[in-house]
Amino acid sequence: MKYTFGVPDMSCNHCKMRIEKTMNDSGKVKSLNVDLQSKKVSLESDLTENDLIKLFDDAGYDASAEK
Repeated sequence: MKYTFGVPDMSCNHCKMRIEKTMNDSGKVKSLNVDLQSKKVSLESDLTENDLIKLFDDAGYDASAEK
């Protein structure tokens, strides 16, 4: 399933790299695009929206799904 999340606290390249590492290390994300300028993360995964939000929490960021 494809998701887009808003990550308002993502403000620098370190933030971007941390989110990418957490998502990629999960082994559950098929594709990932982290856009620092728009503060949005688009991804494809079989995980649920809540599971993905937990991964953002693990990375240290609040995220909300965009509908």
